[in-house]
Amino acid sequence: MKLHKNKILTSIISILTITNVVLAKVDKSDKNIDKNHQIKSESSFEELLHSTPGILVNRVVASVNGEPILESDLKIAMVYFGTKDAKLALKRLIDIYLIYQYLSANHMATPESFLDQTIKDMASQNHLTVEQLYEELRKQGISPKEFRSFLRKEILATAGFGEYLRKTVHLTPADIELLKLKYGKPKLERDIELLIVPKKDKDKLSKLLNTTTSLKMIANKLSLTPQELEVAKGDLKKNLDEQVWKASKGDIVFAEGKNNIYVAKIKNIKLVYQNVDLNKLKKKLLEKKMKKKYDEILNKLKKESYIKVYLQ
Repeated sequence: MKLHKNKILTSIISILTITNVVLAKVDKSDKNIDKNHQIKSESSFEELLHSTPGILVNRVVASVNGEPILESDLKIAMVYFGTKDAKLALKRLIDIYLIYQYLSANHMATPESFLDQTIKDMASQNHLTVEQLYEELRKQGISPKEFRSFLRKEILATAGFGEYLRKTVHLTPADIELLKLKYGKPKLERDIELLIVPKKDKDKLSKLLNTTTSLKMIANKLSLTPQELEVAKGDLKKNLDEQVWKASKGDIVFAEGKNNIYVAKIKNIKLVYQNVDLNKLKKKLLEKKMKKKYDEILNKLKKESYIKVYLQ
């Protein structure tokens, strides 16, 4: 899980960024939340918590299919999302409750071990122990139980929903063909690792190749630096180019120059469309399909659910 230093109560949506998937529906209101969050992330935990407007913690501010959202939940959300706008925070909370209920009905839950680790990470990034974090919350009338309950829902509604979508949304053969048609004729490229060894080290190179196929290890032993290259046919010196394009993925090939020996390892063979790797295009399309599925599910839940807002 990638965490950023000095950011307060970073949303668990950040977990999804590990897979480069952005699932949250963003409208103008949500953008305002994100902007505010960036501003408040420079504050300390104590400053953000105490700057949140004081509210009682026992009144119901909304309900989703009969499940109440309390003012304590709202206050946590305002701190968590980095906003003083209660209505915007409540909008996000309602979405979280809808997705949480949907996934719970599909027998998904946030593992307690994951929840514990998330809280430890939050405390650590704010230079607090877990108990100190809880104590700051208690000062504002928020109990550890309430805080954990909020996080449990937030994690499931973001990271959990991301996992759910990854299992249910897939690219079809038709999707791949449409990609190819859209981006035109591809160019075949190879990712290679290239090591240029002075001829005076030829014997050392031979001995090292008997013990390892890692060019990085060989380079380290010879005090050299390997290069990572993306090459098309004809990009390299003729004798090296011929060897590279005869080889298969994982092969190591050699070519000699006047003063150097060229050692190349074939790392990957790929089709590139308009200077974009086909695998990257697939990933981008999958993210788009997941975002569309996310919106479809959330909009359907909003239409079919009973949502009551009491906040004025």
